[in-house]
Amino acid sequence: MRLTIVNISKQISSADFRNVISAVRRQVNEDFQPEWGIAATIRGTTRAIARGMAPVEGKHDAILYVGDSSQDPTTGVTGALGYHTENHRTVPYGFVYLDVCAEYGEEWSTTLSHEVLELLADPTAAMTVTGPAPHGAGSAYFDLEVCDPTQGDSYSIDGITVSNFVGKSYFHLPGGSGDTNFLRLELQPLSVRPRGYFQYEDRAGVHQIQGEKVSDRHTAARKLMGNARRNFRRSARIAS
Repeated sequence: MRLTIVNISKQISSADFRNVISAVRRQVNEDFQPEWGIAATIRGTTRAIARGMAPVEGKHDAILYVGDSSQDPTTGVTGALGYHTENHRTVPYGFVYLDVCAEYGEEWSTTLSHEVLELLADPTAAMTVTGPAPHGAGSAYFDLEVCDPTQGDSYSIDGITVSNFVGKSYFHLPGGSGDTNFLRLELQPLSVRPRGYFQYEDRAGVHQIQGEKVSDRHTAARKLMGNARRNFRRSARIAS
């Protein structure tokens, strides 16, 4: 995948942006690719917004923008740290909101890492894995989000904070290292870390399971995230 990360903010220096891109590139190639078998060419560029647009040259399989929520012409998801979806030209894209990251006390590099890995794992933001329903009998559809269950767990690459992520074993998928998450923290398959969450769908609708240490402020953000277009598409598919 050819992934372009676009800095549309005036807050991030060129040096800081380059360092974060380098760390995320290393994470994808050295940590994520061996587990998930997904490779990517990642490049960073800085663009100014003019008339609500920030044209990016070249060919892209996906684009992630880094800036304030007010700079997102599609409005995005109010109160969410970042999100990824699919635009009208069928190129998957997403936003990392610097102002919201600051409000919730999370490093923007961690949120960027989170969104990059989840976009690589599921570019369409519509894939699910079938598993036993968390409550009651029957099965459910678990969203293939590789960083949500480990939200709040991070590690450092060259002094840059990046997000922990789940392995294939978390979803009971074959292959991979056999660990449920990269940092090898305590985490059962299809469960959640203390500050993480996951979403699943069944015949009754869409549900989110929150970790035991998720704050009320983050719970509110997760509820707002439930209105994101990626989750709407999943809900529509289940309903149909």
